[in-house]
Amino acid sequence: MHSRFDQFRATPLGRQLEALLDGPGRYVEYAALSRAGVPAVAAVIHDLETRFPEVDTDAAARQFCGAMVAEVMRRHHHDILRPRGRVPGGYFTYGAVWTPLPARKGWADLLAGLAAMPEALGRRIADFAEDERLARPPGMDFSLHEHVCHLRDLEIEAYRDRIERVLAEDAPVLMSVDGTAWAAARNYPAQDFAAAVAAFEAARAGLVDRLAGLSQDQRRRYGLFDGIRRVTIDDLVADIHDHDRTHLQEVDELAGELGST
Repeated sequence: MHSRFDQFRATPLGRQLEALLDGPGRYVEYAALSRAGVPAVAAVIHDLETRFPEVDTDAAARQFCGAMVAEVMRRHHHDILRPRGRVPGGYFTYGAVWTPLPARKGWADLLAGLAAMPEALGRRIADFAEDERLARPPGMDFSLHEHVCHLRDLEIEAYRDRIERVLAEDAPVLMSVDGTAWAAARNYPAQDFAAAVAAFEAARAGLVDRLAGLSQDQRRRYGLFDGIRRVTIDDLVADIHDHDRTHLQEVDELAGELGST
């Protein structure tokens, strides 16, 4: 899940919603709805109505619900089939429709997905008018401009650095990044948008080239994420792939919000 939800996740409401959304058996409901072509988040509407009525007027809580469902579905190897499907029953107007069946991606598929990210992002950027790039509707923590700057900085300062450290060191400690704090400290809206796009594209191409040349033994090397979770190169690449998908989903949601205003 995107780091922008970390603070909300730690609140009492966030912890309660996480227990609801990621509880035993919940994935089975999400998967069943996905096979029917219905947004998975619809599975929790009745529980929200009866147990969490305050969520109806809390945009941040609803965003967290969508992100939590996405985390569960990606953990079980589903991808987004359609970014915006109509959600019956209220609370959510639209939600992501996920692939009917899980499919674990191999190394080649992951690299292909990473390589395709700049083009996928570029197609979405083209759908925004220039004066919409800095728009941030209620409930949205990042504008399009901020998404791009965030992706660029992660690519240059986090992803490549983690890969190189795991390759060069024995079990290095890899610290997580607070993307929301970066955005505030670095004043993303004041930065050059086109330069950020170009820097992301160049850095991603370099990362894919580096990864494509790794051997099986190199890919098995590992670091300790936040000093606790052991992650191999394969795990790091899968995390990057999932993070890409998360941002594309959020940009799609942003476009939908702007289109409805």
